[in-house]
Amino acid sequence: MLKACLRCAAWLALPVLAMSAFAAEPPLLLTHATVIDGSGAPAQRHMTIAVDGQRIAAIYSDGSRQAPRAARVKDLRGRYVIPGLIDAHVHLTDTEPDIAHYQAHLRALLRGGVTAVRDMAGDDRLLAYLAGQANTDLITAPDIFYVALLAGPTFFTEDVRAQEASVGVPLGTAPWMQAITPQTDLPLAVAEAKGTGATALKLYANLSPELVAKITAEAHRQGLQVWSHATIFPARPSAAVAAGVDVISHSPYLVWEGVAKVPDDYRVRAFGDFTHIRPDAPAILALFETMHERGTILDATLWPFADEAQHHPQKVGAGIMPWSYAVTRLAHQHGVRVDAGSDSSGLPAAAHGAELTALPLVHAEMAALVAHCGFTPMAAIQAATAVGAAALGQAAQRGTITVGKRADLVVLAAIRRVTSTTRPGSCSWSRVVVSTMHAVPERFSSQYSR
Repeated sequence: MLKACLRCAAWLALPVLAMSAFAAEPPLLLTHATVIDGSGAPAQRHMTIAVDGQRIAAIYSDGSRQAPRAARVKDLRGRYVIPGLIDAHVHLTDTEPDIAHYQAHLRALLRGGVTAVRDMAGDDRLLAYLAGQANTDLITAPDIFYVALLAGPTFFTEDVRAQEASVGVPLGTAPWMQAITPQTDLPLAVAEAKGTGATALKLYANLSPELVAKITAEAHRQGLQVWSHATIFPARPSAAVAAGVDVISHSPYLVWEGVAKVPDDYRVRAFGDFTHIRPDAPAILALFETMHERGTILDATLWPFADEAQHHPQKVGAGIMPWSYAVTRLAHQHGVRVDAGSDSSGLPAAAHGAELTALPLVHAEMAALVAHCGFTPMAAIQAATAVGAAALGQAAQRGTITVGKRADLVVLAAIRRVTSTTRPGSCSWSRVVVSTMHAVPERFSSQYSR
């Protein structure tokens, strides 16, 4: 059965960001557009979007209002406008060897329509610098939001990535990579994590349900979100949801909700019993009901597991992808909000060079939601926009085309249809162009990168 899937012949990422020079800029009118606002509502044809500075000032039917005399007008006849895409699960700091390469990498993400990313644990010393540069427009990049990671003490001796992300600091003591025990001073630990500039905590592994609940309560008290693995070993998904975490990551890890006892060792996380535990097991369906009631977001991250299953099957459990697709479909059917995250650097591993042209992997994640998980194209766009913004804690600022929100916009020139058998990594969203309106507003144009 064919399912419609957005695929662009041209993407125009349009982050309209705050700069003092914009004070005298006339408003920008994007006219004759078909607007897909990211809320899941049907597309609206023949619309005008008025942009004033960094914000959306108005949205109305073409010709229903008189254009300001000094307004700049860009005709988008025949094109679709969606909110800027959000990759809700990236890991940037193990990606590039130096700052110059990061700049090219981040620029490539923006050229692919990604206007914000959620970094899910790395070296916060570097992330703080990159976020400061990106979020104040000193470099051409998506806005960056990042976490401080908390886990049990054994995690830091077992996980090489955690060791690399805190080089120069004793294991488990870095404010952004903290070992937590029942004796930890949690108000101090959370305050130190917040001091890194992180907007959320990530709960990774080897934490009991009791500690998960205490950490989550303290983080929320101090104004931080809590993003966690779906299973935190030995804390199962229902324990994380009951504790009030805001987002749980990785659909395959939901399988551990159906076991009699969750093991302590997080290293078995991708080796669940995908043969005998059904995606619609009563415990899992009850979990979805609770997630829907509480508004807990599922960060599905299907693409990386599909890639592992194809290229390194020994690293994941047998049957992981059919199970993961099915459980994500069920979550969606039960009203659980699902975001779109690549669990990667955001770009294919083969991407390299000063001017990267590879397309962001969040596109493949959206395609997987449509091809395998029963999402409509509208729902896939919503996952990568409105739900992604909610996962960031930024729903009031971005994620939908709404008056007063940031004017981070992507323009699509075409759609096509794909079959439900399309592999997530095979959807090549082609011909990307970026126009950074704050830097070169006259270049809202048609210069294709390839």
